[in-house]
Amino acid sequence: MNDNLDIIYGIHPVMEALKSKKRHVTQLYVSDSKAGHRAVEEIIRLAKRNNARIDRIDNKTLDRLTRNANHQGVMAKVQPIKLMKLSNALYESDGNKQDLWLAVDEMTDPQNLGAIIRSAACLGFSTIILPQRRTVGITPAVYKVACGAIESVNIVEVANLSAALNDLKEEGFWVYGADMAGKPINTVDYASPAVLVIGSEGFGIREKTAENCDEIVSIPQQGGVESLNASAAASIIMYDMMAKVKLKK
Repeated sequence: MNDNLDIIYGIHPVMEALKSKKRHVTQLYVSDSKAGHRAVEEIIRLAKRNNARIDRIDNKTLDRLTRNANHQGVMAKVQPIKLMKLSNALYESDGNKQDLWLAVDEMTDPQNLGAIIRSAACLGFSTIILPQRRTVGITPAVYKVACGAIESVNIVEVANLSAALNDLKEEGFWVYGADMAGKPINTVDYASPAVLVIGSEGFGIREKTAENCDEIVSIPQQGGVESLNASAAASIIMYDMMAKVKLKK
């Protein structure tokens, strides 16, 4: 499948890709074992409406094509995700004083990144910033965990995260970094527009990245577990930001 198309799989991710129409779905693969399944039949109907080619294949072939991933009987080939330039995302954001963004600093776990993107979309964050290096990209596994949420947010790829954060600050954004040593979020009154920076699973945000944050924030914890993982921590802080910036102003 070396045709420069993205591979996505799973009922919800494929369904969302077909519904959003942000990217053209060129081909749909359906396992014979899913014949008559209500959600899969809806996917087939949407694929026909989008003029996608539909191939029915056996489950073993689908396992091979998805490298034994949890495909739920469906896989699709779609146009690659359109990564935005930072300047274009800023242009879209211009004038939105309550805009919320998320930046990921050297995160390598696709499960965490997918979950974070899903939470970001649910909580009204418009844009995700990913460094080009040392961070997992939008892989099929990330897309599956995100359950199609990638279709509803802007994905910005940058060569240098620290430089990007400085550019955002010059455009009026406030930058908040997440770290266990930071100020408890229950005492934080966020300014906006704002970007939240989440670090890697094992090391958090880098020192250089932290230097470009206006404030470092943390989640008060009461023992029992050493710390929350990156996706859980990100979700809690994103909710706190959304509640204070969008619901109370």
